[in-house]
Amino acid sequence: MDIRTPQLLYHGTTSRTVDSFAKRLLASRYWRPGKDFGEGFYTTISIAQARQWAHKTAKESWDGGKPCVLVVELASIPPQTEPLLFLSDSLAWASFIYSHRRMTVKGMDPCELHPEIIIGPMADNDTGKIVHKAVQLNKDDAWFYDEITRSGKGRRLDALSLGNQVVFASERWESHLRLVGYHVYSGGRWLYEDAKDTGETQSV
Repeated sequence: MDIRTPQLLYHGTTSRTVDSFAKRLLASRYWRPGKDFGEGFYTTISIAQARQWAHKTAKESWDGGKPCVLVVELASIPPQTEPLLFLSDSLAWASFIYSHRRMTVKGMDPCELHPEIIIGPMADNDTGKIVHKAVQLNKDDAWFYDEITRSGKGRRLDALSLGNQVVFASERWESHLRLVGYHVYSGGRWLYEDAKDTGETQSV
């Protein structure tokens, strides 16, 4: 598959993690199980979506950091890459999410060979609670698919409404990614700082 670069991607985090990410973007020891596409570094092509992730992460974090969005350039592609691409929501996509969401032990994965990069829609609604309910009631993939593609009010959403995520599941991609800069939410606005310049910031 031909993936054209450069491509800017965004990662929601907190301001306390910037120094660590500046040294290394992909550190698998920090990746958590039980996420949509398994353990990995989660990014999106939508800065608005990343800002939502950042606010959620800061709210749930104990480090006291402010919402922060990393701007990451996908500068090149490793050789012999075979990405898993979900163009839209589908039963296969939901099954992939369902199997990985049920993984609670780090290092365990339902895939015989987990893809190094996965691209596809996000699940909507509160997926964690839906997974718990599905397991408790022994629901199948089709039930799970219907539940995660609905809004909190029960409205059916299409792929464009669900949002997008690009997940790097191998540290082999480290040399192909570059931290360009980051946005920090402070004083009711987002301030941008270039990764090469720790001086003045500008409002965005």
